[in-house]
Amino acid sequence: MKSAGYLFIKNKNMVWSASICLLAVLLSLFILNTIVGLNVFYFDQTQSIFWHVLSPYLIVLLLSVMAISVLYEFYVFRSGGHSLAKQMGARRLSLIESIPEESIALKITEQLADTFLIEAPAIYVLPDEVGVNALTAGFYPRDIVIILTWGALQNLDELELYGLLSHEFNKILSGETAENTRLKILYSSLTTLSQWGSKIAKLGFTKHGQAHTHKFATSFVALGGIIWLIGSLGVLITRLIKYISLGSRTFKNDQKTRRLIQNDANVQTLLRIYVHHSGSQIHSEYAESISHMCFANSLSPQNWMNIHPSIEQRIYELNPGLVQDLQLENLKKLRNQPLFSLFRSLDELNSEVYTPWSSPQPLPLLRLSPISFAINDAIKPLKPEIRDNMQRPELIQRALQTATGSREVMVAILMIRQYREFIPAEAEVSRAIVDSLLHLDGRVHISIFYEACKNIGTMPATIARQFLMKLARIIQEDGEIGLLDALLLECVKFELNLLPLHTPTSLEDVKPQIVRLIDALLHVQQINSQNQLDVRKKILHRVLTVQELEMYAEISDEPIDLAEILNDIAGLLLRDRLSILGVAELCLWNDRIITQDELDVLQLLYWRFGFETDEIVELMQKKNSLMIV
Repeated sequence: MKSAGYLFIKNKNMVWSASICLLAVLLSLFILNTIVGLNVFYFDQTQSIFWHVLSPYLIVLLLSVMAISVLYEFYVFRSGGHSLAKQMGARRLSLIESIPEESIALKITEQLADTFLIEAPAIYVLPDEVGVNALTAGFYPRDIVIILTWGALQNLDELELYGLLSHEFNKILSGETAENTRLKILYSSLTTLSQWGSKIAKLGFTKHGQAHTHKFATSFVALGGIIWLIGSLGVLITRLIKYISLGSRTFKNDQKTRRLIQNDANVQTLLRIYVHHSGSQIHSEYAESISHMCFANSLSPQNWMNIHPSIEQRIYELNPGLVQDLQLENLKKLRNQPLFSLFRSLDELNSEVYTPWSSPQPLPLLRLSPISFAINDAIKPLKPEIRDNMQRPELIQRALQTATGSREVMVAILMIRQYREFIPAEAEVSRAIVDSLLHLDGRVHISIFYEACKNIGTMPATIARQFLMKLARIIQEDGEIGLLDALLLECVKFELNLLPLHTPTSLEDVKPQIVRLIDALLHVQQINSQNQLDVRKKILHRVLTVQELEMYAEISDEPIDLAEILNDIAGLLLRDRLSILGVAELCLWNDRIITQDELDVLQLLYWRFGFETDEIVELMQKKNSLMIV
């Protein structure tokens, strides 16, 4: 408690905040006294509205409540952020007792602490909060804590969690964490009544798992509501002051975080919150008092004067191109809003816009017949070690030793997949490489493609885009495209650093893309059309509702952009991506041997959706060995 008081005296920047808080207290006293004065005047018209018989008692009562609340906050923060975490009911994370999601958060925290050469803050989690948010509290390195919501642990992948924690570390390094903690103590004098009202009202509600309501439930709700209503004036004034004085900080912190970590991980975090059904809202009674300490708005988006700008505004400030991708063009006018732009320097305005590579037009149709070389090749997938070590012709080996030769090999493989041995005479491809590949087992071609892809070397952005466009035109030359060819093109994008930015999506928004991916996956199968339809129906029953099944009963014959579909599905939560792959695997290969092309597709899908592939390949090979053909 002494340390908290000492920090108030030591930090000269708090004089301004304390002065504003004092004015807010005086304004609150004046308004409440005037409201009571109007009621007194109604009964006794000789009394003044602004100073009446109840004024001394009312002012003493209110000042006493405010003083007690501030002293209590000093007591709460006697142990820094740890005390606040306990007050909010947060649970401290420990490596010994943590689940995988918690272990990742602890690991990232240790990495960031080592990077910035500071003591690692303790990590707490709010177990009942499903919104994606975080806050940092404390004065000294030894008592600073980061409090995450359960929704943040459950819904953010490792990159997104890294962006969230980096933002909190930026606040620790800049001293904003200690300042925010002092502000919470100061403004507690205005928000305490509202918190008390919320706590009392909650006593009247039935808790989860409670069989009967309390006999005084209605009284608690009514009393709590009255106290909350009286305290709402202080909340409104506090929110107005925070909105005016702190509203410009969020944009600055976003830019500083990006410069600090030198990547766009915090953009990914914002995108995940944007698509999350609960956003960043915190439902605790402390949500109002900690709103300025959080990563994003802890209050409802519909609330007036939220301290943090909306998620869409923050995304636009960091990457205007993503706003267009998210169909948020109307947010461009927000750049001219004076309230946020007045406090930003010119170097924070980033005009660089990311332009993703797009598929050649017109878009192709989905290929309805799989590409394979021979029925034996289709039935018997090779083991990875045999496939990788199979003897290559000398011409192919020499070509793979140079970047130019590797690119020629990739073009030749895609040409063969498109035309077989009937490659047009005018095609720009090495005939010698094509002949060498045609004398090889067709199942080895994809393995050679992987090897060539790793050897293509670095190219200028314009040349890389031209090469990618050339490959894309080859695989859809006949107006159709298959899933395996599209996935091979994704590998090339990855090597050329042209793979689209990871954009988080929600399951409800990408149901059409999931259906089209399933259709594309089915058409890789070596099964007849009737069985394909039966399997399709079985898969869709597991991923769609009854109403949605009627919408997607027929296979679409519209042009398809498999690259965009893969990118949209890759933005789903990890558990949703894994669920889709698991359902497809169960329904497609539970009772039949997987072919080489099918195994390649499955391996590439796991890779594209962010999973390790070695284990799934080994598992499918073992299942094949146990089946009787």
